[in-house]
Amino acid sequence: MSSTYSKRALERVRKHRKEIGDVLAKYGASNPRLFGSVAQGTARPGSDVDILLDLSDGGPGSRLSRLSGIRLELEELLQMPVDVAYDGLLKHGVSASARTQVIAL
Repeated sequence: MSSTYSKRALERVRKHRKEIGDVLAKYGASNPRLFGSVAQGTARPGSDVDILLDLSDGGPGSRLSRLSGIRLELEELLQMPVDVAYDGLLKHGVSASARTQVIAL
């Protein structure tokens, strides 16, 4: 069963799909996928929106600064906590688990 908070969070993310894409493009990122509690339907108030993405080589700034910029801009856009990650930073087990539960945007 999906929580009401999960449904609202997912609706908010989908409503801002284009703007999310614009933010990602600015930082050389693409292919956003939701994972974690929002994707599983178990999010509660205070849960963050977990977004897995692809990050190109040679984008503006270091990978860490780009991920930080994306997170800050998406939190402002969505008005909720956001966590961003890319496969290169996730441990193998976490990455495999995240990939099994993703929802493509």
